[in-house]
Parts: sequence; structure tokens; C-alpha cells
Amino acid sequence: MKRGYIIALGLAGIGVAATAESYLGFTRYRLNGATYAVPHKYEFMRNFSLPWIAGVKGLDEEPNESIWLLLPASELSSGVQGYRRMFHGYSSDVEADMVVNTLGGKEAREFPDDRNSDITKVQQELAKGGLRQRDRTTGWDRVYWLIGEKGTPGEGGSLFYLVPREGVESLPLNWRVPSCKGSSDINGHETFDCSFTISSNGLSFDFTLRQENLSTASRIPAYVFARLKRWRP
Repeated sequence: MKRGYIIALGLAGIGVAATAESYLGFTRYRLNGATYAVPHKYEFMRNFSLPWIAGVKGLDEEPNESIWLLLPASELSSGVQGYRRMFHGYSSDVEADMVVNTLGGKEAREFPDDRNSDITKVQQELAKGGLRQRDRTTGWDRVYWLIGEKGTPGEGGSLFYLVPREGVESLPLNWRVPSCKGSSDINGHETFDCSFTISSNGLSFDFTLRQENLSTASRIPAYVFARLKRWRP
């Protein structure tokens, strides 16, 4: 057999292995000193380490510790009590897959300051007469900071914070203030989703829930953390 042919076969084998790795392999991440081998199936965004950056003075002295996960609705609906597999989209029902960004290191340690900053923003919005309405889905209050073109909450696009009826100061200590975005479906009915950041086990978890699944927000960090523990080497 000619040498060139052997090399070609070798390269082909490497290509097949690389393809298999992309589907069947995993990427190792570190969060707060712990290592997790995350299967490629669950990676929404792959993070790469650049060792040479560590030698450049003033650059990334403390690199971000982050894992972006894509969790299928089928698994969430069976693993998180009350999670609904489908949500109502613009014109039809859609699978409620979820992207979760899990953060450790500096980002997670800054959570208390970020939470206080959120609370201050809501207080300032209320102080200048920001519209406050009861949200029928959660029983909490909406504090609007942008109302859609039609000038009526729930019609067109709108942006609002979601806060406890007792006041933003009574928000759970491990929550940042949920920030929500509303829009209309094909029939003019309101749909909305809310972005959450919740601190747990020394990590912070960023994720978005549609209105059908807002009641499950407090259960998401424990579910994600349990998944991560299964991926410890």
C-alpha cells in the first residue's frame, strides 16, 4: 500500500472520529473549582480556553466561568414539577426548550450587587410614576418601564419588571428582579416571557421562561445543578 494512501486513510479516520466526537463527546468546564464533563448534546454554546491569554498582562486576569446549556422540553417536563412541554407562540404551540447560562467565579460573586442594582431601578421607576399593574398569571405586580406603540399594556410590545405585591424589597434573597417582555400573538392576545437570574450553591443561573412556566422558576436551579453533578468526572 502506498504511503500517501495510508496517510489519506489516517486523515479520514481522524475526520470520522472528530465527527463522532462532535455528537458523542463532551467538553470539560470548571465552575468554582469543580470540573464538569458536559455532553455536546446539551451544549448551547461551547466555551474554549485560551491559555496564552493568561500570559498577557492585564487581560482576563480572572476568566469567566460559564456553561451555556440547552435543555430539551421533554426532559424538563419530566424532571421539573409543573413544567409544561409546550408554550403558545405567535401562531401555534412550540416546544419549550430552555437555554440556561450557569455562572461561577467573579460573575457569581457579583450577584448581591447586581440584585441591589435591580431593586434600585424598580424603586426609581415607581418613584417617577411608573405604571404598576397586577399580573394575573403569577399574582405578582408588573412595573412597566416601556409600553408598546398602542399605549396600552398588553397590546403591542411592552417591557416590565415582575415584583412581589408586598414590594420589590421582599423579593427572595437569591433572586434578581425578573425582567419581562410582552407581545401579541397572531390573534392580538398577549404573550410574554420573563428572564430570571437565581443564585444557588455558589452559582448563578440565567434563564428565560414563557408565561406558561413562570411558576417553575424557583425549581430550575436545583434541576440544573443536579444535572451538572451527574456530569462530574
